[in-house]
Amino acid sequence: MPARAWLRRAVPLVLLAACLWPWPARAAAGPIVRVDVGAHQPVLVGQQVGIDVTILAPNYFLSAPEFPPLAVPGAVVTLPDARAVNSTETIDGVAYAGIRKTYAFTAEQDGEFRLPAATIRVTYAGDDGAPREGSVTLPVITIRAGTGGSSTAAAAATAGRRLLPVARLSVTQTLDHDPDHGVVRLHAGDALVRTVTTFAPQTQAMMIVPPHAGSPRGVRMFRGDARLSDQAQAAPGAGGTRIDTLTYVFERPGTYTLPAVTADWTDPATRQPASSEAPAVKVEVAAARNAGSLAPGGPSAGALPGEGGLPWRTLLSGAGALLGAAVLALLWRRLRPRLARLQQRRAERRRARAEGVDARLAATLRACRAGDAAAASQALGGWTRAAHGTTPAAWAEVADDAGLVAAVTGLQRHLYGAAPVPSAWDGNPLAQALGRHARPAPVRRRRAEPALPPLNP
Repeated sequence: MPARAWLRRAVPLVLLAACLWPWPARAAAGPIVRVDVGAHQPVLVGQQVGIDVTILAPNYFLSAPEFPPLAVPGAVVTLPDARAVNSTETIDGVAYAGIRKTYAFTAEQDGEFRLPAATIRVTYAGDDGAPREGSVTLPVITIRAGTGGSSTAAAAATAGRRLLPVARLSVTQTLDHDPDHGVVRLHAGDALVRTVTTFAPQTQAMMIVPPHAGSPRGVRMFRGDARLSDQAQAAPGAGGTRIDTLTYVFERPGTYTLPAVTADWTDPATRQPASSEAPAVKVEVAAARNAGSLAPGGPSAGALPGEGGLPWRTLLSGAGALLGAAVLALLWRRLRPRLARLQQRRAERRRARAEGVDARLAATLRACRAGDAAAASQALGGWTRAAHGTTPAAWAEVADDAGLVAAVTGLQRHLYGAAPVPSAWDGNPLAQALGRHARPAPVRRRRAEPALPPLNP
């Protein structure tokens, strides 16, 4: 038989064998995690470092993953309350949706620190659109912290001074009395309130060290409780703000110079120490305003019959007024911290009410009516966690409402789908579905007590 004829018969047999051969099936794509430390090592002690954690899931997420807190001995690791960054990419022909959040890492001492291998649960859509559960485990990441060979930083650490590593620390101040040609003019017994604001870029407020402040001889200084904020509206950018209130009491006339308020820091790039300051304040204190009325021979001084001097009633009234003023000042000094703590507790209660279940539901409905998909997803996730302890997708499945499931799935597909959605998101179906299943917590009314006691007790 010719070779060409053999070839014609062999080719179909080879193709049939290739089709029937049990080739290994391609493994289904699963979630992926990436961790990136955004700083050169070794980092400085006290330097805030960003740790980016990116989770990738096939198709799109059905609910936002819960990023867990990370505990590292000898360091402070927090998860700032910032919105996650969404992304899409293709890996080996598979479309992935990504969510990235950034942890803030700050070493409190020299050494090596290992991030814990935390597990994060992920809920995403499969190829058929059905929910799938998966998980990712953070890889072991080591961060080294130390002085980095800087002799000045090491000398500062030996001397016991804590230098905050920031790009540049800014210190500003305000006074409750306006200066007159650069000089604050007061009277004996007056007080001057000096408000010092320290801003550290890309640093949490709790890491800012109190600035150095002193008082000249003959002047008493009182330092109030510091106010810390990581999202101050008046701040020049992202970072932490510390506000210190210094009160100076001038008891005697004279000319005084309040020293400059200084804050030490270290440049992470050059590893060199630096200092920022609020300028010194010059104060001129005159005699007390009511000194003439108590001085012998003053305009209000009277003479007893047959002799000079102040009347005894005037002396008693003046002494009583001074004693009353001293008592009021002492009471105010003792009650002022308690009033500040009371105001702080009231503010915390108002904040807790604003972040309650009903407030989160109202925020979700507002975002749905406004067509803001990102805000609606974040508010809905917070509401389902607070009200039902689960994710929006899981709650919708339990509710057994096809309209609710479709609305929640449509929101997640709009936000985290691999393909961009050209049209705007319509939140009215989700708002209507929430109206069918979500009810605000009933308000308990106190029973009115009877105005009159019972006739026959």
